[in-house]
Amino acid sequence: MNIHQLSIIYVVEEDRLLMRINGKDGGGELRAWLTRRLALALLPVLNHTTVEQMKKLAGPTTPPASLDEQRSQLLSAFQTEASLRGGDFETPYQEPTPQAGGVSTGPAPLLLTEAKLTLMGNGELRLQVFEKIPGQEAVRNFQLMMEAPLSHGLLQLLHQGLNAARWLDAPAAPATPEPAASPADAAELLATDLTKPKYLN
Repeated sequence: MNIHQLSIIYVVEEDRLLMRINGKDGGGELRAWLTRRLALALLPVLNHTTVEQMKKLAGPTTPPASLDEQRSQLLSAFQTEASLRGGDFETPYQEPTPQAGGVSTGPAPLLLTEAKLTLMGNGELRLQVFEKIPGQEAVRNFQLMMEAPLSHGLLQLLHQGLNAARWLDAPAAPATPEPAASPADAAELLATDLTKPKYLN
């Protein structure tokens, strides 16, 4: 799909985030629900992979020969990052019409149970999402290929949705303390290898 607009909003009645992707040139619309568990798991991985995506696009750096060259490199890196983060967050999301292809994912949004992030060799970030429900005849899914500006836009929208849902607020202390995770457990949970797809489920 050639992406025209992307939206993530918190729907109070569902207590979920609704992700909507509008395609260009009659590409229709893709819709998916993000649960709290999946959204919070996706956030750090998406944050990490967008940083790596920007590094890949920037290419290898060479030590500057002079202070002027160092300033030039820093200014160039700042301008590149600013352009990647400068998405349009003001234009209202356009509702799909039958003439524009309608809703491509069916009458109900996918209820995401798994997501996979892969940083491709060409610098694009591939996001694959799946709805795997027990007893369901077929797995519903779709994928997005995102260049760096779109990846940063998705990350910012996810942050905004999580803030609207207040899912990033510190939880109240439990009545009975839970055992703390060991450093090894935490390292295993957060470890990412960009040469392999990242699965979240």
